[in-house]
Amino acid sequence: MALTATRTYRFEQVGQTTGQEVLYVPGDPGDTYVDGYGAVATVGEGICDVLADNEGGRIGRVEKSVVCAAATVAMPNCDVDVASGADLLTLIPVKPCIPAGIPIERVTFANHYDCTVAAYVAATRIVTIAAGPGADDYYNGALLYVYDGTGAGQVGVVEDTTNGTPSVTMHRPFKVDLDATSKIIIVAGEAVASRGIGFFNRCESKATGTVTTDQGSDDGDYVVFMDFRNAAFYLKELTLPVIQARYLMLA
Repeated sequence: MALTATRTYRFEQVGQTTGQEVLYVPGDPGDTYVDGYGAVATVGEGICDVLADNEGGRIGRVEKSVVCAAATVAMPNCDVDVASGADLLTLIPVKPCIPAGIPIERVTFANHYDCTVAAYVAATRIVTIAAGPGADDYYNGALLYVYDGTGAGQVGVVEDTTNGTPSVTMHRPFKVDLDATSKIIIVAGEAVASRGIGFFNRCESKATGTVTTDQGSDDGDYVVFMDFRNAAFYLKELTLPVIQARYLMLA
């Protein structure tokens, strides 16, 4: 049975920005992030990168120097554990470029991909899924949430999508290996390569007071404003915390 929410959230305000918040978001394995560097979140990657020469779309500044852990290190399962030690080194603390007083709203999303896992290989980080996305790379950068079965509660980020198999390769392995009982959702974006919805990526509103993930991943009106450590809390109810995109510096 597909994941269903127990209630629908229609732009329910859950707080407002302070201008000082620090969000922990996945980094690129092996990269070095230095305190004070600019940070970017390119659509289709779902992670935080260091700002490059002549690159626009800065989302914030790195708040603490981190050598991001190698791709063999799993991200924390924050549904059951507190991120610490090596787990925490998979996440980069980013202070967003945003003023105080901006509403943060919890909203239900739709048009994601929902399936039972066919197989998982931890060594290659490949999750074989039930049906193809339609073309290679469609889900790149997307959040993936395990909502039932073995490994339930875990959150990951899709690095690459293969339509022929079909399968997704994760940025990192799961702490608890998935199997054929595991059920997942992928927060897939538009039917275009590298449009999965990840941290600081965009989505678009619907007339029903919710958002859709199959539109607006490159130019939507809302931005996912979420700390990785809270991701399972939101995704288990098919919701995302968002702010209006016009308040954040984006490419």
